[in-house]
Amino acid sequence: MGETKKFSGVVTADQIEVRFAYSGKVAKVYKHPGDSVKIGDWLASLSKKEPQAQLDQELADYERIRAEFEIFVASHANPGSDREKYEKVQAQAVLNAAVKSVELAKFRLDDADLKSPVAGTVIVDGGIRPGLNITPGSYPFTILDNNTFRLVADVDWDDLPLFTPGNSVTVKLSDRKEEASGIILPLIPYPAAKKSPPQIHVRLSGIPGLLPGLPGEISHT
Repeated sequence: MGETKKFSGVVTADQIEVRFAYSGKVAKVYKHPGDSVKIGDWLASLSKKEPQAQLDQELADYERIRAEFEIFVASHANPGSDREKYEKVQAQAVLNAAVKSVELAKFRLDDADLKSPVAGTVIVDGGIRPGLNITPGSYPFTILDNNTFRLVADVDWDDLPLFTPGNSVTVKLSDRKEEASGIILPLIPYPAAKKSPPQIHVRLSGIPGLLPGLPGEISHT
């Protein structure tokens, strides 16, 4: 049996910034630092008065344009001249544009609700509070992505052949007695000018209670 080598590292994870798609006034805040979130959970909402009014206007315009189109079709059941054919094409194009305008207004209304794109833990709520007027560049939520937890360890260049991406390795975290297993992630190449030792990233899945900065150790036999 070969010698077991140990490599010290630290737990890390990606932090995702989430922002509103457009400017508006904050209506509600649902999540705060320390709260757990699932994909699709609401973080906060902007006032929907303006996008709802825009949608209502677009729907009204669509109903008017559709009625005009139906009247045209009823009056020109069998367009004979080239002019009538072009007028029908024009009427159809206007109707199609009205449909798209309604869809865009619905998208804008949906974007009034800021939703989490990942499962994780809210780290920062950006100081967002009801009544604040915000822009897309301000007050971002920061979420720790649970699916990106990994143990990162520096290794010597000579040890790189030990770590084949996709293979399983044994991991020991400093805050618990039991060992766990992790999957070696593909190596990230360094710029030629960087002189730091190579780093091994080991994905940690299904391990509860992980926190960034937690020391750990990778064992390889």
